[in-house]
Amino acid sequence: MKLISKIFVGLALSATLSSCTDYFDVKNPNTITEDSFWKTKEDAFKGLMATYSALQGHGVTGGTSAVNTPVRSDTGRPNNWNAGAQALQKLSFNDNTSVVKEKWAGLYTGILRANQVLENIVDIDMLEEEKELYLAEAHFIRGICYYWLFNTYNQGNIILHETVPTSKEDFAKPLSDREEILALILSDLKHAQEKLPESWDDKNLGRATWGAATSFLGHVYINEKDYNSAKAEYKKIVDRADLYQLTPEISWNFDAEHEFNSESIFEVVFSATQKQGSGAAGNLDGPTGSEGTTRARTMAPGGAGGWRVVMPSYWMTMQLKEDPMDPADSRNEGRLYSLRCEASIALADDETIYYQKEVEKAGFNNGEASYLRKFQNHQNENDGIGDNYSSGINERIVRLADIYLLYAECILKLEGDAAVNEAVTLINKIRARSGVLQLEPLNYDANSLMEHIMWDERPKELMFEGHDIRWVDLRRWGKVKEQYTRLSKLEFVLEAGVLRYATADDAEAAILQEYGEGAAAYTPLAHDYFPIPVDEALTNPNIK
Repeated sequence: MKLISKIFVGLALSATLSSCTDYFDVKNPNTITEDSFWKTKEDAFKGLMATYSALQGHGVTGGTSAVNTPVRSDTGRPNNWNAGAQALQKLSFNDNTSVVKEKWAGLYTGILRANQVLENIVDIDMLEEEKELYLAEAHFIRGICYYWLFNTYNQGNIILHETVPTSKEDFAKPLSDREEILALILSDLKHAQEKLPESWDDKNLGRATWGAATSFLGHVYINEKDYNSAKAEYKKIVDRADLYQLTPEISWNFDAEHEFNSESIFEVVFSATQKQGSGAAGNLDGPTGSEGTTRARTMAPGGAGGWRVVMPSYWMTMQLKEDPMDPADSRNEGRLYSLRCEASIALADDETIYYQKEVEKAGFNNGEASYLRKFQNHQNENDGIGDNYSSGINERIVRLADIYLLYAECILKLEGDAAVNEAVTLINKIRARSGVLQLEPLNYDANSLMEHIMWDERPKELMFEGHDIRWVDLRRWGKVKEQYTRLSKLEFVLEAGVLRYATADDAEAAILQEYGEGAAAYTPLAHDYFPIPVDEALTNPNIK
């Protein structure tokens, strides 16, 4: 059951019209103000749910961000007419690029709402244990919003709001040093880890848990290259087989039917139900706001009513096509591509059904080699009409396979060759789930296994997932330039929708390439992080 629903809490700032009479100074009794709200337990719950709903925003996980950010990494490719995504892959984005502005605004909206909860429910008459939980959830949401801002903007030097702004001066704060932001993130997540439950009952699925806070603490540490601390946090998850297990099928992590499954650690909840007057714009705030995500509509092929503005990159398509199947696994009998490939992308020759049609009829023109299956309503006949236009598939932000691979990275960094057997065991669990050929530990040392994790396991398993995690991976490894350059030299040929690497015999064929502009443009200082958005710089006199 999905709990989190859109409950918009509008806390209006009072304003009156000056006049020689008080004729127009009539208060609207239906207006929600800070004086009339935050009085009861029900108000506290509504405020908390409004805080969760901020995670659904287009700039956070609700469509624009989830669709566009993969093209800045090596897993996504923008279509020719998608200027915003083109700017990300060419690394020509700037402070006025839409996703740069939307992500900033969406995450600070979540922080504002979390701060409202933290400030206002302290004096509400409710059970102390309930109050403690609400506060822990608010700390968690503020912590992950700041973590995502910290990992996205200005080398982590961003604006710190620990209280609700009440004046222009409160809003227009200067940038804080990254160390101050990092300290708040760790404080919030540690508080949440200590106070949140390990699980919720069916009526409360979607609320943050101990495992979610623990996983994000691991993420903070590993991206600061504190591998000892990251390993300690991830091990807490790896050792809890009573709480988390890999699902039998990888596809269970991308559909509506298997939400909140055994592998899921944190999800952002969506619903395809459209409120009257909401139209089909996906997630929107306000009393008519819906709770859908536009991810499915935006990425579906034209034959399914979609816009196909972003697709898997050519390199990613070939990586999945070449995912080696285990001949000993009976599920692979008669199969062209691995279960992991089939659950992730649609290929013109994979002989499966896609939106109730043979996949070869999906389109595959204009240089399109594959379409995304993850988080798509591809079991339905048409993604572009009716309730499917705004998708209700939850975004899986953290799942166990991701933690296995990050834990493997930590032990390889810390223990070297002595950790190869343990790391391969974790990797093989992920591969076995999808019928992929098992790795042999004797074939690897710590360096070569880490290379496998970077260029094989993580992109194949986690493409287009999480919150920009592939870019964060590449930056942590210091591999952005290397990967962009490597990919820019690859040549592909597309014949009847089927992609392959070009050979010496393809002198007359149309050669496809990607990432050339990004490889030429990349410099760490300019491109590792987004700049402070122009809207903030223009309205905040303390931003230089």
